[in-house]
Amino acid sequence: MSLLEFARQLGIETCVEFGAELLVPEQRIRDLCSENKCGNYRSNYMCPPHVGSIGEIKAWLTKFHRGVLFQYSKPLDLRNDREGVKQSKIDFHHKILRLEEFLGSEGIKPVWGMIGGSCELCEPCRAKLSEPCPYPDKARMSLESIAMDVLSFLDRFGLDNKFHPDKITWTGCILF
Repeated sequence: MSLLEFARQLGIETCVEFGAELLVPEQRIRDLCSENKCGNYRSNYMCPPHVGSIGEIKAWLTKFHRGVLFQYSKPLDLRNDREGVKQSKIDFHHKILRLEEFLGSEGIKPVWGMIGGSCELCEPCRAKLSEPCPYPDKARMSLESIAMDVLSFLDRFGLDNKFHPDKITWTGCILF
């Protein structure tokens, strides 16, 4: 079975292969993070500044040659089902972990999986409490946290990058 077949078995309908060199972190995106509109800057181990500088991220990205972009959607009333939104994010996070395991079982290493949005394995994130992360092997960054312009990246592949009131779509990837 291929990675794309396995992803589809997990309910991920969008899978697009790409060259890892297409991931180019941007300072303007990092600057948006530092505005802290989401409340995770300095408060989540998988968000800036904990994830490293733009230069460190660029150096890490050079270790990978290929990637697969994944999108997972679920019908939800976004305004009235905050718990459903959170659960769908956690579900997508676990799907990325399973995809990483699949690649590992195929002998493909290293792999770097990125989730949609901020990591929410713990509530609150232990960064807020100045405690170590209890899940360092499972916590994952997002494309946004590494300073990627996700909307433009989706445009590049002709993928829907709109926000819809009746469904949530999480975007992540795995590099290898």
